[in-house]
Amino acid sequence: MYYKAIQFYLDYKPMLLNDLLLVLSPRIDHTRSVGFFTKINHLPLVKPYLRSVQNHNNKVVNEALNNLLIDEEDHDGLRASINAFDNFDTIQLALRLERHDLVEFRRIGALLYKSNNRWRQSIELCKKDHLYKDAMQFAAESKDKSLAEELLEWFLAERQYECFSSCLYNCYDLLAPDSVMEHAWRHEIVDHTTPYMVQVIRDMNSRLARLEAAEAARSAAASGEEAQSQPEAIGYGGSQPLMITGG
Repeated sequence: MYYKAIQFYLDYKPMLLNDLLLVLSPRIDHTRSVGFFTKINHLPLVKPYLRSVQNHNNKVVNEALNNLLIDEEDHDGLRASINAFDNFDTIQLALRLERHDLVEFRRIGALLYKSNNRWRQSIELCKKDHLYKDAMQFAAESKDKSLAEELLEWFLAERQYECFSSCLYNCYDLLAPDSVMEHAWRHEIVDHTTPYMVQVIRDMNSRLARLEAAEAARSAAASGEEAQSQPEAIGYGGSQPLMITGG
């Protein structure tokens, strides 16, 4: 009966259809409703209804609304939707967005790859679109030393020396200082690595100072324990007085 009423409004009062759906939303199956409107190719007409029921985090509703937002080229709306409601096929959506004409949608695709720990695909997509900041951020979040090193080498190959310097700080904990210095020497960009190496030396000196302080404290504690445990000497040369006996 509900769907007969929906069909009636669709035929004679389409502008009031969303009002009817909002009234019926507690009683109708949202998955079936999406299938119904998809079949008759009227899904865009009920977009307000889809938004109103998205709080149920229904997979079919989420995917239908996300597809509408892509068709409308509303990347801000799509980003808000996927951040708020996560029940959808993320990989399928990422594959679709990866081939989108607009860079902002491809950027969302890279974020979806990242959310699935597909770090390499995410970084490669950022590199293609020159989203260098995102690429460095994803490499750092991946905690993968090989990915950080590959990104650093790619910046060198592209002669993006400012990005190379920035990557040294974004991926600071993932890079080996000797490898960084070798790259800088081979490409004659030592000046771009000088601030990084200053920080590396400072960190090394700080660690060394802490180790020396800890060793000094340990040695002092060991010496104190040794002095306390040493028995007092008894007899000649000791601290006790000699006994004098009569002949």
